[in-house]
Amino acid sequence: MARTDLLPTRSGRRPLGRRAVALAAATAATALVGAPFAVPAAAEPGPEKTDRHAVVLVNFRNASLSDAKVVHEKAVQQLFKAKDSVAAYYAANSGQRLAVVPAQGDGVFGPFDIDVDKSKCDPGKIADLAAKAMPADVKYDHMSIVMPGDNACGWWGLGSQPGPTTWFQEGAINGDDTTAALHEFGHNMGFAHEGRELCPVGQFTGCSGDGTSHITPMGGGGSHKGLSAPELIGRHWLSPDRIVSPKTSTTVHLTPLHAPAAAGGTRAVDIPFGTDGDRLVLDYRAVAPNSLDTDIENPGVFVFRVDKGNYSAAVNLRNTTEDKNKMFGSFTGTAPMTDLTHHISLTYDKMTPDGIDVTIDLAHQGAQPGTATTATTATTATTATATAGASRSADAATNPVTTTPRPTPSAKSSEFGDAPEVLNATKPPVKAASHSASPSEKGSQLAATGGSVLVPTLIGTAFLGAGAVLVLRRRRQVRHRRH
Repeated sequence: MARTDLLPTRSGRRPLGRRAVALAAATAATALVGAPFAVPAAAEPGPEKTDRHAVVLVNFRNASLSDAKVVHEKAVQQLFKAKDSVAAYYAANSGQRLAVVPAQGDGVFGPFDIDVDKSKCDPGKIADLAAKAMPADVKYDHMSIVMPGDNACGWWGLGSQPGPTTWFQEGAINGDDTTAALHEFGHNMGFAHEGRELCPVGQFTGCSGDGTSHITPMGGGGSHKGLSAPELIGRHWLSPDRIVSPKTSTTVHLTPLHAPAAAGGTRAVDIPFGTDGDRLVLDYRAVAPNSLDTDIENPGVFVFRVDKGNYSAAVNLRNTTEDKNKMFGSFTGTAPMTDLTHHISLTYDKMTPDGIDVTIDLAHQGAQPGTATTATTATTATTATATAGASRSADAATNPVTTTPRPTPSAKSSEFGDAPEVLNATKPPVKAASHSASPSEKGSQLAATGGSVLVPTLIGTAFLGAGAVLVLRRRRQVRHRRH
């Protein structure tokens, strides 16, 4: 079972916390208005990868898009032209390594009439028919399908993870908020929902689920937050000279992860954790002007556990429940975060809008988990220079993390590696939000509040947290070409 859950994508931004407001004022942070995102890492000349993207508008047999011309224009903006479009957002996060471009013309095709009933939610059939309707001369790498209505399916947006297809109900695209588009394309890139776990004091394992991280679109963070350090590392979108992997206790000065490239500095710490290929990753998130991060609510150092080197499914750690008036990233005040079994202590000092000093004690001594401890700031740390260029394993495309055996699909591997495609759904932003109910044991029925939606192409379902992960048979993508 992939480490994902159903994650609502919502319009609108969350209000800034008091410290975020203070930091924003200190750095003269402003919303992005007519300016491109600042690149967080040194950009390389030209994109390493060009993604030809096709947006396909479809009408059902008994339902049509409300206004095809308006939807067409909104799709062009959301995918390619808006200041926080999919193209702009992923170019900035990748350090200009990924260029999302229209497959042909303005990138939007249709609407095409396909033989699907509006009451049936069959993503596989919709994708097949949409692909068949496309002009034969259009070559594309990814396809986004926009369908009529807001209630045809139990989800607002859907994305194969990793894979070539995203699906959107009309309301998710027919607006100005790009959150749904950013989120679902992230699934295509291999990103899982970024969860958060509440850990017992003195432990980084044996933790319990605590929702989502809220610091990336993949963790319910919206379109005004950049990707997290593990997500960037997993895609090799953070330059090696911006990552340190200390082998001994040290103090590292972290620059805000999404500060402009000209600011220089180390952006992430990536260290081994245990002997099973797990890692700990640290980054510093703060509001930065004209950047990807203009809505960080709890500026500070965030700590992630990366199980078995799967950076694309990292979990954010904390050892106390959320209190926006007290939290600084993963920390409560200046209290250290420790893992006593692995002899690790993490503390910070001198937090400013421009950077923060993080002390990493890799020889911490303290009481074992389960006993009372009042660990203070580590005194064994030195200021030795950290070793740059962490050794990193492949991302989720080649090293998927599972917590229980995953249903075995009849399909072959996806274009991104050996992991089968997984459909990750986001719920519509309704007034009375509710979780999806359990699918049937056969996996052919997805029950949701307000009715059941038949999904005959789903071959396996499983729970994690508040939602469900849907595994889709690999369907032949007509004229689809691999990267």
